[in-house]
Amino acid sequence: MKSHFVGCKNLSLFFLNSKITKFIQIGSSIEYGKKLSPQYENKNNYQKTFSFYGKAKLLSTKLLLNLYTKFNFPAVIIRLYLVYGPNQDTNRVIPITVSNAIKNKKFDCSDGLQIRDFTYIDDVIDAIIKTLKKKNLSGEIINIGSGDPITIRSVILKICNIVGSGKPQFGNIQLRKDEIRSLYPSVLKAKKLLNWKSKIKLNLGLKRTVNYYRRKNG
Repeated sequence: MKSHFVGCKNLSLFFLNSKITKFIQIGSSIEYGKKLSPQYENKNNYQKTFSFYGKAKLLSTKLLLNLYTKFNFPAVIIRLYLVYGPNQDTNRVIPITVSNAIKNKKFDCSDGLQIRDFTYIDDVIDAIIKTLKKKNLSGEIINIGSGDPITIRSVILKICNIVGSGKPQFGNIQLRKDEIRSLYPSVLKAKKLLNWKSKIKLNLGLKRTVNYYRRKNG
């Protein structure tokens, strides 16, 4: 809450009376709670979130939209789905899988039937740059995702296939009670407002990611 909400609040209020042209908030798909996928950007349809992180991001969105309404503060919220690529924290599903696959280890997984949207980091950077350059976006929420939902199981198997090894043990980890089974966005608004869409397909992104970890681990 301190870093994601209070930090956003302090920054936005600091710049409130400055003549900045844009304030981009990096939001999260978790802000939609259990809203059915594909998820659309609806400013007035707030959902209950299921984590402090999600609550902090949602409170930040509400704050920024309120500042936009009252003071014409030039805030734009871009809601990212599962970003992946080189140098990602090692506690995420893709680097965990890559690491175990490279070492040809057995590793526990859930059933892997959750549906997610993975977006390569270069595409996300491109979306941020387009958001910075595009005029007349104040007060908008924009989903940023690949638009190609896939099961976690399929992603894990793709990685093992690329690496040529790895032994995923599906079903050994129980899903959390609040696990969202299907989480992916509508990306129509990003295409319309930013002329943006994901360019790096999952297979290519995974190959680049695997190659990065191979080089890193020697």
